[in-house]
Amino acid sequence: MRINTLESSIAEHQPLPDKIANFVREAIIVGKLKPGEKVSEAKLAEELHISRTPIREAIRMLESEGFVSIIPRRGTIVSEFSLEDLYEYFQIKACLEAFAAASVVDLLTDRDLSKLKRLNEEEMNVIKVGDFSQYLRIHEDFHQTFLTRTGNRKLALLMQQLGFHIRRLEKIFNDHPEIFITCSETHGDLISAFESRDPKRVREIVEQNILNIAENIRQYEDGLQGNGAT
Repeated sequence: MRINTLESSIAEHQPLPDKIANFVREAIIVGKLKPGEKVSEAKLAEELHISRTPIREAIRMLESEGFVSIIPRRGTIVSEFSLEDLYEYFQIKACLEAFAAASVVDLLTDRDLSKLKRLNEEEMNVIKVGDFSQYLRIHEDFHQTFLTRTGNRKLALLMQQLGFHIRRLEKIFNDHPEIFITCSETHGDLISAFESRDPKRVREIVEQNILNIAENIRQYEDGLQGNGAT
């Protein structure tokens, strides 16, 4: 894998190890780096014209997140991932996001609720025209609208890390739009629960929606294996 495109952005305001970690992580998420493939510090250093020190820091970050494994005498390898791994990520996401959504019921403004309604309409519209990459962007915006209201930075970081792993399923999402339709319909129910200021109902809807998606994904094991899962 060549990452020359990183060179032009090295001067941007971001710690270099973070920038390298972001780039390598994205390559893993989109499948440019496959499970079991070696991540060479030497090649990265040569292509970016930088020392190995920030690269090692970036690799340690990715190891702590579960994206790579450092194996004696083999070096750094892109970690394998399985259907069960991803199902467990969804279970954790269901708990955290349900808690977060219920905790902001009384914090959402009329403007927030209007935005959620608009985004839900946009979701349904892009599904009709089959623009699923656009759907993913709108879907993320929908969830961030209420998640950011928690003001909990630790929770936001955990949710971000879960999101990185779940994005490895994008191929399945693109191949099976029926997942989107069910999810968008549930978003309408969630908006109604927010409007009713009903934290119990909000928690139930969010948790069940995410767990349902996880169960649906289990039906598409062949497609997931095509993305590198074991």
